[in-house]
Amino acid sequence: MLLVSVTAAVILAAGALFLATSGEREEGPVSGEKGVAEWTTLMWMCMEGDLGEWNMGLCNLHFLEMVPDSDLVNVIIILDKENQGDTRLLELHHNGSMELNLTDIDPEWTDGELNTGSGEQLLKFLNWGADTYPARKYDVHLVDHGGGWRGMCWDTLSDDHLDLPEIGGTMKGFSEHIGRKVDILSTEACLVGMVEFAYEIRDSCSYFAGGSTYGWGAEADPEKDEWHPGNWQYDACWGELSGNPRMSPEEFVTVMGETFMPYGPWRAPPYIPKEGYSDVFGVFNLSHVEPLVEALDSLASGLIPGMKGIGQTVNQGILINTVIGHPEYQDPDLYTEYFSSQMDWAGIATYTNYDVYDLAYQLSKPSAGTLRSSTAGDVMSAVEDLIILHRNTIADGGHPDAHGVSIYLPYRSSEYNSDYETIMFAEDTHWDEFIRSVHWT
Repeated sequence: MLLVSVTAAVILAAGALFLATSGEREEGPVSGEKGVAEWTTLMWMCMEGDLGEWNMGLCNLHFLEMVPDSDLVNVIIILDKENQGDTRLLELHHNGSMELNLTDIDPEWTDGELNTGSGEQLLKFLNWGADTYPARKYDVHLVDHGGGWRGMCWDTLSDDHLDLPEIGGTMKGFSEHIGRKVDILSTEACLVGMVEFAYEIRDSCSYFAGGSTYGWGAEADPEKDEWHPGNWQYDACWGELSGNPRMSPEEFVTVMGETFMPYGPWRAPPYIPKEGYSDVFGVFNLSHVEPLVEALDSLASGLIPGMKGIGQTVNQGILINTVIGHPEYQDPDLYTEYFSSQMDWAGIATYTNYDVYDLAYQLSKPSAGTLRSSTAGDVMSAVEDLIILHRNTIADGGHPDAHGVSIYLPYRSSEYNSDYETIMFAEDTHWDEFIRSVHWT
């Protein structure tokens, strides 16, 4: 879930949802006149649909504008709300951001509306941002609804979204533009803290930050001057960067995890099987993702034969009923930690993802029977190398056995989505073949 905001004073005074224009500022650098900063964060906030209606983006911006200015830190924001023609390009400043023209990026962007589900438009923004606000280190921050391996940033007006291959291609293009890896790709979105997501961007980004669970987004009522932050504490996170702009990429991405605020338990609609926490967040060192993928490929390859032949029915039952366990009757000691198993935010499809470490742990136990795997230990060790920090909640309704990275594994055959086969992780491993063998697909 996502955010964006304007200071309450500006909103009340102007009677609009957006902030001060450049002509109203008497101080602060003019776009394009800065030297090389330590950090430039390029935020892409897709607030189409309900997120814009909840003023989540405005609320994010409200807290970002509490951060003191630093000549060594740039924060540049594309903010698209729910209506036609309301996309804004903002240069963040304390107590009032400076609005720039979208045509500064592309002279053809004259109608005030971007398709924030377009990788092409995102890449134009990123390349322009790096050219206009050069820095030694770059953070790309994507904000919107998330769909795990299916991507994020659903632009409802354009009926488009950034699927995972598109995100991977966009980050590759930006990496080529700056001549090196992007330091951090950070996300505020549901379910994207997955090995599939990390693998897609491994060659273009050094670090990744994302949550495995459904997120808790900000909400605001600007007219009443009410601002309620979500999981991301924007003032605290970027405030630390402003106070210590020379921090390394690993230090900054760790701050993102340390300032992440879990919420819960919350009671979801009846079709969601239990009380939930928006509490699992992982910080990934992407230089370690390939060993994990190799271990998972070996694990899948070893499990596939058991799903065929004489013992297939027994082994399928062990996997589904003992190793995974029914989502509505989870026992943290017996079954794998899971993060969804219900219709996602848009009702697109039932979505199920499980904690990678805990899945491997369950497969290492005698209770896994003939599916017990000697490769499971390699998977667990690789997760520990990949995840440099994770957040979870050890409480009833929380996710005490989560370790910061999840993987797609449908509980029912009807839940399998063949689009999964188009992502790089599925193409390069036997994981999709393993899933199909479990469900006879």
